[in-house]
Formats: sequence, structure tokens, C-alpha cells
Amino acid sequence: MDETKRPLRIPPEFTMYAEKNEIFSLYERMIQELIVGQPSDPLDHMIDFLHRENDDISQIMIIGPPASGKASIAQLINKESNIQKIDTDELLTVDTEQVKRARGCLENDVDIPGDTLGALVKERVSKKDCADNGWMLVGYPKTRDQALALQRHGIFAKTRCVSRVTRHGPYREIHGKTS
Repeated sequence: MDETKRPLRIPPEFTMYAEKNEIFSLYERMIQELIVGQPSDPLDHMIDFLHRENDDISQIMIIGPPASGKASIAQLINKESNIQKIDTDELLTVDTEQVKRARGCLENDVDIPGDTLGALVKERVSKKDCADNGWMLVGYPKTRDQALALQRHGIFAKTRCVSRVTRHGPYREIHGKTS
């Protein structure tokens, strides 16, 4: 059989080592970072990524319709941990040109453009308190445009909590890493 067509046989201990040390999830995050960021020098970018990568910090996104309990969930999480809560109100406290545009949208009862809010979120999650303690986005993204903007800015939550209201009351689903 031709060497290039022969099946690749990976010894089981390699797979066990990779799972034990979470190499598969690290690889997934690295590829995600490369595809979204598209750096001019991928190798230096990956070295920087490995230096700053801390898989122990929480990155949570809590989404759902109005009055579905998003703020209550965030309050419970914040009470039990030191994770930084990020919501639209908190993002709009800073006085910058982007914030002024975003406030104008809210005053006119229009959704804030995704790239504007995405840039504000990226700036906020890169601050030391979020980098050290983790972060949770509450009630954001609200639209598909905002969700895509978060991706373009390289922001991916490891855990997503979807809060819904059924006729029987609040219902919550949690997706992703929960430990």
C-alpha cells in the first residue's frame, strides 16, 4: 500500500494524553482565533495567544427575551463569584464617541449597530478585571447582526445560558463548559 494512502494509526495513549490535557479544546480555540482574527503573522499571533490563554476564567453569555430572568441569573452568578457582569447600561457609562452613537440609537428606540457594541464589548473584556476574573454578557447579543459582530471582534463565550419563559414559568438552558 502507498504510504500516503495508508490509514493513520494513532496510539490510544496519545488520544488519552490529548483529552487529559485538553489539547483538542485548545486546538479548537487556536483555530477559532486564527480564522476570526486573520493576523498578518499567524505564528506570532499564536504564540501571543498561548501566552494570554487562560482556560480557567469564565466567559458566559446570558441571553433571552425581556423579563425572562437574565438579570436574576447574572445576580446569582455574581453573588457566588467575582465574575464581571457586562450589560448594555454598563458599557454606555464611558464617555467616548462610540458610546455617544450608541446612546443616540437607544434614544431613537433603534438597536445599537453590532460593530459599535462589539467594539465596546471587546474593549471591556480586555480590561484586567475581566481577564483575571472572567466575564458574563447579560442580554447581549439581541440581534443576529450583534452576534456576528461579536464573532468578528473575536469574542466567544465558553458557556451560554438561554433563558426563556414558557406558560409554566422561566426555563433555562445552559450550553458549553459549566465547571
